[in-house]
Amino acid sequence: MGFRELPLFNKALLGKQGWWLLTRPEALCTRVMKGKYFPNTDFLAATRKRRSYETWKAIVYGQVVLKMGVVKRVGPGNSINISEDNWIQGLIRSLKPRVRKPEAFALTVDELFLPGSRMWTEHLIRNSFIRLDAEEFLKIKPGNRLHEDVLAWAFERGGQYSVRSAYIFLKEEQQLKLASKSSEGASSSSCGVWWKVLWKMKIPPKIRIFWW
Repeated sequence: MGFRELPLFNKALLGKQGWWLLTRPEALCTRVMKGKYFPNTDFLAATRKRRSYETWKAIVYGQVVLKMGVVKRVGPGNSINISEDNWIQGLIRSLKPRVRKPEAFALTVDELFLPGSRMWTEHLIRNSFIRLDAEEFLKIKPGNRLHEDVLAWAFERGGQYSVRSAYIFLKEEQQLKLASKSSEGASSSSCGVWWKVLWKMKIPPKIRIFWW
């Protein structure tokens, strides 16, 4: 990873602890933490309380990484809310589709399957979402062998969280924000800084073109 920015690297490391709590519900550590800090929800919705131990506060500090990069992989689709959950990996920065029709906000993913199957109703998807998002949507192949929708890390092919990919993601986010700030209210020549950062980022070309 070369030279690391310590705050970002620490956040990526803490995200690893949060990933454990999120994906190992049967572990003793998870059950203890859940009983004490988030008994009625999952880790992504957990909060820091004033009298929490510093260890817990640190783990929650890394929660922001997971909120940006954890997706639900489609199985039966009944637990995934189209507009609220992250679930489309190809969208990189949003992970959820932008709808064209208001009624699509309330749908769960399984409502977009053809009746009795796990195949997409293509015309419904193209009519309900903007073109770029619909194309990424249709690339998803629902897991016929999955009995439930499962959590995955969007920036690793195998879906498992890694400190390396989390750090790279956080670094790119930071660069994009800094470039955006430097170009606000500036002339078109100074805006070139923002575009240089954008075109160097390791994201699909069509995402760059969409932003452009």
